[in-house]
Amino acid sequence: MAKKFDLWAARCVIVFVNQRTGRQRRMGLHPLEFLALALAAGMCLVGSAKAEVRLPKIFGSNMVMQRDHPVRVWGKSTPDAGVRVSLGSRQATVRAGADGAWQVSLEPVAVGGPYTLTATAEGDSVILTNILCGDLWLCSGQSNMQLPVKEVNPLEKTNALVERTNVRLCSIAKGSSAKPLGSADAQWRVYTPEGALDFSAVACFFAAELVKDPALTNVPIGLVDSSFGGTTCEAWIPEPALASFQVKDLHDSMFGIKPAQIYNAMIAPLGETSFKGVLWYQGESNSAHPETYPALLGTMISEWRKQFGEPHLPFFIVQLPEYANLWEGYYWPWLRETQATAVKSIPGTALVVSLGTTDGFNLHPKEKQEIGRRAALLARRVAYGENVVALGPFFKSATVEGSALRVAFDTGGAGLASTVPDRVTGFAVAGTKGEYFFAEGRIEGDSVVVRSDEVSQPQTVRYAWAAMPQASLINHAGLPAAPFRTDKLPCANVEIQKQRTPRRVATATYEVVISPDGMPTSLLFHGRQFLSNEPGTAGGGSIPGFWGSRTLDRIREIGPRVLTCSDDDVTLQMDFDEASLQWTISNRGKDLLTFQIALSPQVKLLEAVSEGTATLVRGTNRVILNGIDSSTNMPTGLWLISLVKAGTSKSILISGTR
Repeated sequence: MAKKFDLWAARCVIVFVNQRTGRQRRMGLHPLEFLALALAAGMCLVGSAKAEVRLPKIFGSNMVMQRDHPVRVWGKSTPDAGVRVSLGSRQATVRAGADGAWQVSLEPVAVGGPYTLTATAEGDSVILTNILCGDLWLCSGQSNMQLPVKEVNPLEKTNALVERTNVRLCSIAKGSSAKPLGSADAQWRVYTPEGALDFSAVACFFAAELVKDPALTNVPIGLVDSSFGGTTCEAWIPEPALASFQVKDLHDSMFGIKPAQIYNAMIAPLGETSFKGVLWYQGESNSAHPETYPALLGTMISEWRKQFGEPHLPFFIVQLPEYANLWEGYYWPWLRETQATAVKSIPGTALVVSLGTTDGFNLHPKEKQEIGRRAALLARRVAYGENVVALGPFFKSATVEGSALRVAFDTGGAGLASTVPDRVTGFAVAGTKGEYFFAEGRIEGDSVVVRSDEVSQPQTVRYAWAAMPQASLINHAGLPAAPFRTDKLPCANVEIQKQRTPRRVATATYEVVISPDGMPTSLLFHGRQFLSNEPGTAGGGSIPGFWGSRTLDRIREIGPRVLTCSDDDVTLQMDFDEASLQWTISNRGKDLLTFQIALSPQVKLLEAVSEGTATLVRGTNRVILNGIDSSTNMPTGLWLISLVKAGTSKSILISGTR
């Protein structure tokens, strides 16, 4: 067709030249000049006959489209061009508007595939292949949703790295924008061990559990990962919807990203895509302002449902798990409460209780498999209507019985149990003064009778109300009870927290302390401290990573004088002699690794680092380090830097004199 049109255009040009020779002479043009102009005009005619057609990148080969829903397809073309869209046997035509935008809606498609999606506009086509129709899930939130399979515990990683040709993965490129975007970089691929490594671990484990269900084994599952670490809830809400909030209640995300800007770059480009449901794992960045979180989350859910054209789109909210430390000035039970409050007030949402999945010492816990399993159970019950036990015990009522409280639960249909033999832990009771004391519980049917020797007349009760609660109540399905409280006391942020155990090595020459994160935090030579005790990377030894300092918390005492501290890609081995010590860093990863040592402000560098040697001075004491690449002055003091190339090891030998 295009070749015939080109030939016709060329003939028109020849006729045009022959017929207008006299006219071109009157215009003062040379015949060759006139011919060039005529040919250019002909080429413009040819170009105008081919109408460009484009689809946003949420459409791609290997994608999954939501089954049993109208298939909405949209894009851009030449203004006023006719566009034909087909998916299998289904077809629709539309004419692009004055701005080139167009949209069609095809009849729903049942489970099946592979299909080919074609969009054609008068000579130009986009052809996408290997498309399946099944269930499409949007997985969003901040860093704990973003955390990829490659960073989870080794056993969990092994369980995720399998072939799943019926599962497809789509990663939305991380970004922010001042205005809503029509498209974002999106990469669709078939689930393979290699492809899963860099994909959201929670999402992968969620899909792995769904496909175990006999009713879903043959249903294709699509996972769209649109997550961005360090983002607040307000970053995911369109700007017009934020007008109902006071400016003081809206906060920037990490990297100075303003409210609405993540929505503009990572949700708006999804257009009217149909989803089966949404997994939402976020809240850490809102923990400093728990009072506004229910309204923010409710607004976000409402706006997304409008955009996707699904007023009852299910949302599954992952409640924050254990975490021992203050974060943004608050302990996490208060944000967990606001997450639960939001779920109670918003129809079509469910709470994924994540207690008992981690030890509580890591802001980004590497245990994600159980969270995926619990989310899948809820999805089967809420989104698929299956009669499965998907929730642990939920609080119903509390009744005073003399010196005890009887706490009744909705057990989820599976009865009450405890992970601790013969008793239930995690409860606290208060009398009229409102001061709480820990209490022990005893299961009686669907209730727990709770009492404390410190409170003779209990009035109120709390359960799992701590940053890292020692809570044992479950149902017979093994699902944990959700945190709750019956009082209305204001937020208080004082808790006695257990901590992991550090290691200490002391000789007549030096003393070193290694933190539970596997890093040296104190180094004394002849009684003088040489390491900074500032928090975070400003103190002791550290290895910077995307999520902050790396945690080498797999600690093994492999000999009386040898300690190893590891994660998946790095091992720090510490060898101790009476007068010296050696730190050997092994980098099994693919990137250059930086090991940095933050020094006490009282420590001086005798001279510039030369040939890998740094000589430090404090008073009359000297410490010599071999294996150092450079030094740098920081506001908190001097840092020493040692670089370790990918796939190599490097040793730092430390000795002291006085």
